Formats: sequence, structure tokens, C-alpha cells
Amino acid sequence: MPPATAERPLAAIAAQLVCFTFISANDVIVKLIVAELPSWQIIAVRSGFGLALLAPAILWRLADGSGRLVTRRIGAHVLRAGLSAVSIVTYFEALRELDLPVATTILFVTPFFVVALSGLALRERVPANRWIAVVIGFAGALVIIKPDTSGISMAALLVVVSAATWAATMVAMRDMTRTESSLAIIVYFNLFLVIIAGSLAWPLWQPLSWRIMAIIACVAAIQLIAQQFMMVAFRLASASVTAPLQYVQLIWSVLAGWFIFGVIPALNVFAGAAIIVASGLYLILSERR
Repeated sequence: MPPATAERPLAAIAAQLVCFTFISANDVIVKLIVAELPSWQIIAVRSGFGLALLAPAILWRLADGSGRLVTRRIGAHVLRAGLSAVSIVTYFEALRELDLPVATTILFVTPFFVVALSGLALRERVPANRWIAVVIGFAGALVIIKPDTSGISMAALLVVVSAATWAATMVAMRDMTRTESSLAIIVYFNLFLVIIAGSLAWPLWQPLSWRIMAIIACVAAIQLIAQQFMMVAFRLASASVTAPLQYVQLIWSVLAGWFIFGVIPALNVFAGAAIIVASGLYLILSERR
């Protein structure tokens, strides 16, 4: 069992900032290829490449007899992979219709779910400053979405489902970091994703070009780096501390939408981004007290 680590919120915030920067890069690349392959196939192939990249570490740990891959929580690993599979596929499907900044912004309901679940499932105390940071950040997201009475599209609803299941995945990871090694968490996550997504993708499996395989291999490497930094963050602080840092994705998605996809943000996007940045600064300053 990994040793208990003292709470270090500022280090956790830094790790989560790096994590969500890599996740943003992942979303940009997926947006570029999602029209070419079924979502389940992308997930299965990405996770397969992830296992291949992890092979040296897996062999090393098996050889040294450290037991870092041993787990008594297979059910928890399967549950987390299943929740993540739902979150990823619903988000990928939404990206077929939504611009990246819009999809990313709707995903910002995630911290609400995380803060609530971390209190209910993990019995973690959620101080008022963290709730305030989440509310401020979400208000910035609403400025960007500009909700009205015309209803919500199916693609937007898929992002909400993605947010809820992603929040559950993050809370599950926080719980697992208390008993599982980082390598075990990543290995079992990718292994079960290969099984789940591969089974669902197989009936409609499409041939893969070398270009697509290279792109997905790159995505797999980015995802592994993001997962590692996320686990570092969750070892250093509670889920409610790190959740609001997801808002930095908006900055990267706006820039990517602008320079890569030719989507020029409106003024409300910049106004909302300013509010979101303010929520992050408030969280950092309040945690230093």
C-alpha cells in the first residue's frame, strides 16, 4: 500500500494544471480524427497503445517482485474503466457536432459533480472556498454558453453525461490512490478499457491507416502523461481542491478552436474566460492562507 501523503494543495494544483493541459491536447487531436473512426474503436486502439507504452514498466515491476501490480480491488478498477468508457465515448460523439470550446465549456459542470461526490462518497470535508471557486468558474462557463429557452441539443446532453461519469471517475481515482500504486491504476484502467471498448467496437471495426495509428499512438502517450499528473494531484490533495482546475481547459480549447479549427470566439467567450481565470486565482490564493 502506498504510504499516506500529507495534503499539499498548491503542488496538487500545479500537477492538475499540467494534467488538463495534456488533456486539452488530447481533445484537439481527437477532434481532428473523430470523423474518420467510430468512437469505441478510437478508445480501444488508444488504450492498446497505452498498454504497449507501459510494457517496459510492467515487465520491470513483474521482474523486481515489488508487487506494485497486485490488487485486491479488481471490481473498483472495472467500475472506473466502465465509467470512463461512458464518459469518453459520449464526449467523442458530442465532438462530432460541437465546436471544441463549446463542448469544453459544457464539460465544466464536472466540478459540481466532483465536489458533491467527494463529500458523499469519500466523506471528504469540502470547505466553503472550494464551493465558491466552483460556482465562480461555472458562472464564467454560463457566460460562454449563453443558455436560452430554445432547449439543449442532444450533443450538449451527451457532454453533461460525460461530465457526470468523468466526475465519478475522478472521485474513484482519488479513492484508489489511497491503496493502489500509480502503475496498477494506469495498467488496469487501460486493460479494462481495451476489453470494454474493443468488444463494442469489434462488429464495426474499420481498417487503420499508418497515419491514424501514429496519431492515436501520440494520443495514448499524451493520455498516459495526463493520468500520471492527475494521480499525483489526487495523492497530494482532495478531489474538491483539484476539480476547479479543469477550467483551464477552456483557455486551451479557445486557442485551439481559433488557430486550428478557424472558430473565432465571441466577446462573451473572453468574458467567461476571465471569470474562470479569476476562480482559479481565488482558489490558489485561498489555499495559501
